[in-house]
Amino acid sequence: MHSLSKRSNLAGYRAGFVAGDGDLVAELLAIRKHAGMIVPGPVQRVMIELLADQQHVELQRQRYLSRRRLLRPALESAGFRIEHSEGGLYLWATRDEDSRSTVNSLAQLGILAAPGDFYGPAAGRYVRLALTATDERIAAAAARLSGL
Repeated sequence: MHSLSKRSNLAGYRAGFVAGDGDLVAELLAIRKHAGMIVPGPVQRVMIELLADQQHVELQRQRYLSRRRLLRPALESAGFRIEHSEGGLYLWATRDEDSRSTVNSLAQLGILAAPGDFYGPAAGRYVRLALTATDERIAAAAARLSGL
């Protein structure tokens, strides 16, 4: 399975594909077709173009890396520990408290985070912060964290 949601900024379009054993893929396609979840033709055409272009992928990767370089030290200076966040679109942060308490504290600063317990009990003391906001919003969040 592969998705262009984050790689190519197509999160709302549910653009992705499955490749593999023909019999298994056929079963998945039958389920998807009967559930009314066929990817529209225009989205499929955009996917073809995006899969042929690596330049935008590198640009997006650099964008997330830049945001990470800004937000991570701001969180750490505000008393957070970052774990399991070597790459990707999210930072997993903890202050060793219940994730809901952390979410509330961050909300007071105008920073949205997902409580870790959404993702299972092992993450109950973490919050997940997305690097998908604009550069300006990430910078504003880092500035607010620096005031702590």
